[in-house]
Amino acid sequence: MKRLFLLALFALFLGACTAVVPKDAEIETMVRDNLLTDGLGDLFVLKNFKKVNGFRESDNVYIVDVEYDLEFQKSFIEVVKEIRANPTGPQYGMFGSKLLLSAIQSNFGQFDAGDKIHKMEKIRLHNTENGWQLAK
Repeated sequence: MKRLFLLALFALFLGACTAVVPKDAEIETMVRDNLLTDGLGDLFVLKNFKKVNGFRESDNVYIVDVEYDLEFQKSFIEVVKEIRANPTGPQYGMFGSKLLLSAIQSNFGQFDAGDKIHKMEKIRLHNTENGWQLAK
């Protein structure tokens, strides 16, 4: 009986030493929030998010491989028209119109509404006082 108690206590101790890794839904939320900032949520939506793999680099760093699709909600031509109509408008956040168009075109090329891009990336998460956060 004493041996069973010590074994249970040891297992509890080991469990307390191992920090919990973030849940898949938390990771998806962090990635989504990071991608859809500065008005880009009007440009595309994140779909088919999947955590492929993950490992703990240290107690406070978790590396995770993810994949997802970005589905465009409007075409590149529509974005160009919107920005030309209101180059200082709030629809695309803090970016200047020429810089924004250049960044969108270099990252995504020409696209139509409904087009999808499949992305695979490795992200780094830090365990902070406020929980897990995406490293930038």
